[in-house]
Amino acid sequence: MSLTVQYLITGLIAVTIGYALFLFILKILPKKLCDENLRQKEDVLKEASKQRDSILGSANDSAAETLQLMQDELEEDIQESMEALKLEEQDLESREEFLSTEQSRVDRLLASLNKKNEQVSVLESEYNIGLVKVSESKQKLISGLEKAAECDSQHIKEKIKNKIIDFRQLECQKTLRLLMEELDLSARKRAERILNRTLARYTPDFTWPKSINTVEISDKNILEELQNPNCTLLQRLKALSEAEIKIVTPEEENRQTAVVRLVSGFGPYREAAKNTLIEMIRRGKNSWGQAEQVFDGYKKNIEQECRRLGNKAVNELKLGGIHPEIQMLIGSLYWRTSYRQNQWHHTVEVSMLAGIIAHELGIDSDAAKRVGLLHDIGKAIDYRIEGSHAVISGDYADRFGEEKVICDTVMSHHSDLIVETPLAYVLRVADTLSGARPGARVNLEEGYQIRLDAIAESIRSFQGISDFAIMNGGREVHVQVNHKKVKENEVRSLTEAIARKIEADVAFPGQIKVMVSRQFESVTVA
Repeated sequence: MSLTVQYLITGLIAVTIGYALFLFILKILPKKLCDENLRQKEDVLKEASKQRDSILGSANDSAAETLQLMQDELEEDIQESMEALKLEEQDLESREEFLSTEQSRVDRLLASLNKKNEQVSVLESEYNIGLVKVSESKQKLISGLEKAAECDSQHIKEKIKNKIIDFRQLECQKTLRLLMEELDLSARKRAERILNRTLARYTPDFTWPKSINTVEISDKNILEELQNPNCTLLQRLKALSEAEIKIVTPEEENRQTAVVRLVSGFGPYREAAKNTLIEMIRRGKNSWGQAEQVFDGYKKNIEQECRRLGNKAVNELKLGGIHPEIQMLIGSLYWRTSYRQNQWHHTVEVSMLAGIIAHELGIDSDAAKRVGLLHDIGKAIDYRIEGSHAVISGDYADRFGEEKVICDTVMSHHSDLIVETPLAYVLRVADTLSGARPGARVNLEEGYQIRLDAIAESIRSFQGISDFAIMNGGREVHVQVNHKKVKENEVRSLTEAIARKIEADVAFPGQIKVMVSRQFESVTVA
């Protein structure tokens, strides 16, 4: 047999075997696998049925036990509820019995109340009838008393009431007077203690410098030259210093020598003019043309001295924030006097006293020293500004940055502004102490009275004056005119005329304020 045939036979056998395997795999094997699966499924179902029966049996047993327990508990709850219900029924029955008893008691009380109300109504009617009778009897009694006394009862009531009120007022006034006396006595004692402590703490170590505003002219030739109308030395000095310069001959004031008197004006410039005049007299007539240069030299030196004195005052009092212009005014007070008292020393003294008094009273001593230092700066320039020096002082203090309370207190120390504060009273007391201290001022009572008499005489010289008052130490004049003799449009001219008359006839320091009022009143009685 050839190889080809063998190959063919071998291939055919392989194909046949492959087909047979294919048929086995395609038909016979799936059937066998399906039968096996069915058999396994039946086994699983049998096992599951057994487990189900076991679980159902266990569940039935557990449910039966639980049901039995719940039935037992329910029976117990029902038994307890029945017992509680019986107790509630018993309590309700007892309450119904109590309510029935209370209802009967309330009915009895209502019946009693109705009886009482009937009795009250009867009594009210009787009471009202009694009130009417009492009122009628009272009215008859009052009428009888009025007829017997021949007066009105209302008038008697008012009289008694007024008498009681007057008595009470009198008692209150007595009590108030006693309290005021005790308060005044206590205040006086305390004030004396404070003043004594103040004076004990303050011991001035200076002497009052004597101000000299006159230059003696012993040389007759110099006097004649100064009196010569063609001599302009005094006029130039007057223009430079703004001071009033007057030659006083021996005959005018019973003097041995003639003098040149410098008054008013700015104190430092007046002092420079005086020194310049002395220098010019010493140098001789030929150098009088250099008066202006000499005056400027003295003026610069004195201005430097003013700044030094102002700074000295501020440093001694340990105050800060004082403006340089204010310090300049304070220093210039060294050449200003009041009742011959040097005003720079007076200002520093008032400031020190105010600080001590404020410390004794427990108030701000720095503020007290400040108002004391500023209270008289207006006196340095009151020759060219109209008004009270206290108002000028306060105004200048306000211009240079001082607080309002300081400025108002400065204005109040001569009552130009009413300020009722402890600081204002401290300033007034310190100012009074400085002026009243022995040796501080020269007694000028006689001259003061002469000045007041001269002012009064000047005012009386005018027609239509009905009344006048000289106030504030001769610094103010209040004039009342008759409205029939002085017309309204004549008041201003009359005021100016009175002021000019006082200027011409009266010698006085500073300024005098003239106030003229014209009052018209119409009164009618209805």
